[in-house]
Amino acid sequence: MQTHFVFRQMESSNALRGYAEERLEKIKRYFADPLRISCTFSVDKIMNTASFDVTLRNGLQLHASEQTENMYSSVDMALAKMERQVRRYKARIKHHKANEGRTAKVKLGVIAAASVTDAHVEEDEGQVASTSAAAANQAPAQLPDHRPNIIRQTEFHAERMTVDAAIMQMNLLHKQFYVFTNAASGDISVVYLLDDGNFGLIEPQAGVG
Repeated sequence: MQTHFVFRQMESSNALRGYAEERLEKIKRYFADPLRISCTFSVDKIMNTASFDVTLRNGLQLHASEQTENMYSSVDMALAKMERQVRRYKARIKHHKANEGRTAKVKLGVIAAASVTDAHVEEDEGQVASTSAAAANQAPAQLPDHRPNIIRQTEFHAERMTVDAAIMQMNLLHKQFYVFTNAASGDISVVYLLDDGNFGLIEPQAGVG
């Protein structure tokens, strides 16, 4: 059993560590397999955030995070959220087995919002308007190439699983979408949460062109 604690913008606290470990016992009792647990506590002005990440031996991951003005309350609320999901999927988590086979490598990038704002659109429209008369008898002017500014990139292996398991994993992580290797096709697929509570599925189709 491995439990790792990280304290950000705050001093390490044995009292908080002990409190979190005590509350984590309610999560641990659901699983016979060893767990790897990461606990992160951070403070930003008056807000206290507690985040918990749990990795099970069968490959499933759990995540929960809460932010309040009191760190102990954040711990309680985050682990209560995690326990609700664990209880919801208790039987399926217990019997889940990692799918064998190739997993696809995926690159995830974060694009700076400022690089895709309407300012570029307004600038392009102004340039087109100012040159429209001169370009009447010439080839169309080449618009500037405004490429998005990618400020961060990470790579990860999309776990191989069924669509049902991917939806469960998405919910256990409290995500709006989840990228995975579809066990049925071997292709990259995406499940996501719809506004009406249903789930969407994106998967590639062969022969499109």
